[in-house]
Amino acid sequence: MLVSPTHPEKIAKDLPVKPLRHIALAVMLPGLLAVGCAKPSAPGPSDTGEATVAPKPAAAAPPKEVTVRVLDYEGIRMLVESQRGKVVVVDYWATDCPPCLKEFPGLVDLDRQYADQGVVCVSVSLDYIGLPNKPAADYIPQVKPFLEKFGATFDNVLAGDDVDTMLEKLKLGSPPAVYVYAQDGTLAKRFDNSSVSSEEDAFTYADVESLVVELLAANHR
Repeated sequence: MLVSPTHPEKIAKDLPVKPLRHIALAVMLPGLLAVGCAKPSAPGPSDTGEATVAPKPAAAAPPKEVTVRVLDYEGIRMLVESQRGKVVVVDYWATDCPPCLKEFPGLVDLDRQYADQGVVCVSVSLDYIGLPNKPAADYIPQVKPFLEKFGATFDNVLAGDDVDTMLEKLKLGSPPAVYVYAQDGTLAKRFDNSSVSSEEDAFTYADVESLVVELLAANHR
């Protein structure tokens, strides 16, 4: 039988009707297939359950200790000789010498400023007076606190020869005195106050530093 086009509701009733769930599945299926074919991403730390550990900071270098050793005149000479190729500054001092104590911090400053440029600083205490029942090593507790006060972490020596013997061998009247050796091991200059008539004429570490700078510059020409 022919159906009149004037009855559209009749046509709709005769068409097969698909359930809505089938339509929804047809729409979603391509997307599900696409997701299933995608390559899985690599698991992060939180996916694997592993804790993220922050890198440890580098450990700071331990501070240098202040040490004192006993050497006689010949041992001191060999110590200076072992540093050939560098500028060596040797400060002879004593705890009972006020001018020595006043100038000594200049040696510490010199070491901090020029040690990485080829300068070696050495302090030599002349505190040992040669008593038969009191060897040089017994004076270390007398000397070390002063060195620690200023952070003198370079080579510190307590002269194993008594003060009179040391002054005679050094051809020195009294401390303080600073001996500066050039890179070839020769004595460039001795700073002392043996010929000064007033405190204003006494040497300072500014004088020592000027010579050290001059010797370093000459080595780079």
